[in-house]
Amino acid sequence: MKVPAFVRGSIAPTFTAFKEDRTLDDRGQRNLLDFMCAQGGVNAFFIRSGMGQMYTFDMDDVKQLTKNCCDHLGGRVPVIVGCNGVWNRDYGKLPEAAEFIAQGVELSKFSEDAGASGVVHTVPDAIAFNGAAEKEALFLRYYSTVCAATKLPVFIYQPPTVAQAYHLTPGLLAQLADIGNLCGVKVSSPNGETIFDLCWATREKDFAYIVGCETAFYAGLLAGAPAAIGQGTTINPKIINAVQNRFEAGDLAGALAAQASVNRLCQVANNPVDFFKAYATEKGYPVGRTIRSISPNPYGHDAKPLSDAEYNAFKVILEEELAQY
Repeated sequence: MKVPAFVRGSIAPTFTAFKEDRTLDDRGQRNLLDFMCAQGGVNAFFIRSGMGQMYTFDMDDVKQLTKNCCDHLGGRVPVIVGCNGVWNRDYGKLPEAAEFIAQGVELSKFSEDAGASGVVHTVPDAIAFNGAAEKEALFLRYYSTVCAATKLPVFIYQPPTVAQAYHLTPGLLAQLADIGNLCGVKVSSPNGETIFDLCWATREKDFAYIVGCETAFYAGLLAGAPAAIGQGTTINPKIINAVQNRFEAGDLAGALAAQASVNRLCQVANNPVDFFKAYATEKGYPVGRTIRSISPNPYGHDAKPLSDAEYNAFKVILEEELAQY
């Protein structure tokens, strides 16, 4: 299977809308999607993403969000769905392995039937192993199983702060890339050596390395990466696309200037999820700012809501940068 055309530039790790009781807010979610479509620049929506609080979802949540987003967008923009099994990422309490894999298979099939354009599976850090040989066997068995469950493109996701033992190695990724419909990987690392080594390992395969930290997108482009997923690909996708478009046109100075804008916005953003929901609401697309608690969870912490002063300060910087593009 060839890498899909939508694997380019900004793929948005779509934030999740919740009601005050912390159930999914279907209307608020559609409003957020409409706002992002109106802003432009998003080449695909990644739902049940890390920044969308994927570790707080149960099976029904994943199905509800998938159906809502796929029905609403109706093929206008591709939707890729986080389909790994249910787990709150408590390493002290791992799920039963067979059930976790079965859930991933079920959600992949559901997403295909719902009209998704691809599915995403995190590295299987919910499943224990002993030693390098067991790790390799686990990864190959896991991704062979979920890929066999769907005809859709499948993508690997290595989240930030995942235990080092589960990190992809160049040799392992090269083997995984040979699985028929396994089309790409997102690795949440700004490390240039990591980006280069994983891109180099799959350079002769029809396989995409997706930069998982947008502050390193220029480095990824140099190594052959075609796309990025990060907070900026939701908040300022046009600027990230400009990095790529200018790079490909040979305007390296322009690409570097756009990358500087990307980095500035990433570095000064304080609680980008809260900001973006409030920003969409201000622009006429109401989205509640409620979140679900992710504690205890090594993925991150519950962010403090923005003050009005913090919101307004970042809005000035964002609109200042956006005005250049």
